Amino acid sequence: MELRNKVALVTGGAVRVGKALSLALAAQGVRIAMHYNGSSDAAETTIAAIRELGSDAIAIRADLSQTDQVNTVMQQASDAFGPVDILVNNAAIFEPGSLASTTEANWDRHFAINLKAPFFLSQAFAAQIGPDRPGHIINISDWQATRPGAGYMAYTLTKAAINSMTLSLALALAPHIQVNAILLGAILPPPGQGQAYFDKLAQVIPLRHTGKPADIADAMLYLLRSDFVSGDLLTVTGGQHL
Repeated sequence: MELRNKVALVTGGAVRVGKALSLALAAQGVRIAMHYNGSSDAAETTIAAIRELGSDAIAIRADLSQTDQVNTVMQQASDAFGPVDILVNNAAIFEPGSLASTTEANWDRHFAINLKAPFFLSQAFAAQIGPDRPGHIINISDWQATRPGAGYMAYTLTKAAINSMTLSLALALAPHIQVNAILLGAILPPPGQGQAYFDKLAQVIPLRHTGKPADIADAMLYLLRSDFVSGDLLTVTGGQHL
């Protein structure tokens, strides 16, 4: 896909990896509909940075745990810029919960934000783009969903489901819409952890260093530029998944 003048909706696009994805797309001339929820100050900063890159952007506030708000996000993006060409399902929560400690509220919140919202955004994306216009969906996932542990049960289950959803959507939306996922490794420290945590983690990664958000942006741009990759789960871990 030629990216210049295309339109992208990036969920969770104001902070962390989402910000890097928004800015990388803007640097290629993509107009950005940037979803955010609580990060209003960061959203304003990221919108300003996008405009400094010479692209255009709007910020769309929505709580993705609420279906009625999810249903408005795609409409607001297309109202602003016309048909959306690229959907990046990046927004997610990452909260601990073992078998014993996971509550129904923890479970429901993870599944609503991490899985239900991406599914219905993908549905709306396909409907608004039409049957013949090419498009891309990029789902942001986690390599640990392929080798799950026991400490983040609801989170891990949603990411495993995102991986399966990617494959199903790639079949359902072919040949005009390509659907892929990027499975993140150690890109940023989890909330509450600092650089010391990351430095220690690097010692168990085959490449002996952690990644950075730009690595995920590069992977995204590769997938968007390709016209022959769909249904792929692209692992970006420095070999940690091995």
